[in-house]
Amino acid sequence: MMPAGMQPDSYRKTQIDTASPESLILMLYDGALRFLGQAEDGFASNNTEVINNALLRVQAIVTELLTSLNKEKGGEIAVNLERLYLFFLDRLSEANIKKDPEPMKQIRPLIQDLRDTWAEAMKQQVKNTGGKSMAPISRLNISA
Repeated sequence: MMPAGMQPDSYRKTQIDTASPESLILMLYDGALRFLGQAEDGFASNNTEVINNALLRVQAIVTELLTSLNKEKGGEIAVNLERLYLFFLDRLSEANIKKDPEPMKQIRPLIQDLRDTWAEAMKQQVKNTGGKSMAPISRLNISA
């Protein structure tokens, strides 16, 4: 039997390894929101270590989303997402460097909207194709 601390990591790895590309994107958005919440908690308790670690994790997730864009297939949407992700990275860096929650608070609703839109697109895809996956994307590295 595996030690208790190892079980969530192995469960998460199995989830990631068996998820569709669409589900992986949703998991990235969910992770970004979870770590933004941790950063907010860090700001509330004035814990700079928690703030730093959480914001770095969000930056890693946004970087992964950025590198997974396919501008050839995604066209204008991918270009606009690229701009948005770069804006997120800028705001996250500023929040972390200045230890100011405001830049982070500016992007949280945008990330939430992207997450909700992606979840709705997944539902529509299932409804329209009977559960077939969206256009394939390269496997993501979501070790963040």
